[in-house]
Amino acid sequence: MAMDQDTFVRLVTEQKDRVHNYALWMLHDRDDACEIAQESLMRLWQHRTRVHPAAAGSWLLRTTHNLCLDRLRRRQGRSNSPVANLAARPAEDGPDAGQAAERHELREQVGRVLQTLSSRDRAVLVMREFEGMSYDEMADVLGLRLSALKVALHRARDRFRERLIRAGVTP
Repeated sequence: MAMDQDTFVRLVTEQKDRVHNYALWMLHDRDDACEIAQESLMRLWQHRTRVHPAAAGSWLLRTTHNLCLDRLRRRQGRSNSPVANLAARPAEDGPDAGQAAERHELREQVGRVLQTLSSRDRAVLVMREFEGMSYDEMADVLGLRLSALKVALHRARDRFRERLIRAGVTP
């Protein structure tokens, strides 16, 4: 079933934040994440006659994942790749400002530790822990058997926990 314009707009509305957030966690760079999200949505439009609307969410995330891997490979090829950067949020005022600052710092620390993991470890953690994806959906996006995915997720969690502890972040 080919995707019409109304279906495409509905899917973009439903999936754009998920695609952008996934790219942001994978790349830890707002500009790159925006570019990847736009490229993924553009590719959905270009392939709308071949992508069934029911499978569009998984298709979009798989496309985003692959584009993120390409971007990470290009970064590794550069000798002076930019340090990962998430733009700081504006300071909050009020009684919860201290807590908000602590949450922001924790998020930054988690992001920095995530960047030290392999792209595969980062992908499975982001998909499961931050995006809340099901094992079946993750396996589909990553092209893994369910058993291999579960092993990869278990190992990624262990490595992430170890690195958080070494960075002084209590998991």
